[in-house]
Amino acid sequence: LTVRAIADRLAVSTSTVKRLIRRYAETGILTDLERRPRPRLTTRDEDATIIVAIQNNPFSNAVAIREALHLDVCAQTIRSCLHEAGKQHRVPAQYTREDPEFWSRVVFTDEKTCQYQPRYDRAHIYEVARSGRVTL
Repeated sequence: LTVRAIADRLAVSTSTVKRLIRRYAETGILTDLERRPRPRLTTRDEDATIIVAIQNNPFSNAVAIREALHLDVCAQTIRSCLHEAGKQHRVPAQYTREDPEFWSRVVFTDEKTCQYQPRYDRAHIYEVARSGRVTL
């Protein structure tokens, strides 16, 4: 078979076929080689310290944890560590325009109410990302 015929039969480009033929000639195998993961930027002790920090202050954020622990990693690394540990890290909404007396009268709930009308099917009801509002 020609390179073009193989590419057509496998539905891939000719350059892919040529690369696979070259790899087979060099190594004798076509399967993907085992890949090494990226090296970790934090040690196990640092990971444990991050977990303890979020347990002690659950309303802290990744940047605050990084600065408090003097870690030389980005905030996303902290978030990834929390995710791997099964910790759902959320930053609480902050409202500073209202005074504390106003907020003492507010009842917070995680329930949502939506009035169903026959003309709206599931395809027309969606939640605005992160806001909690339901739009029809």
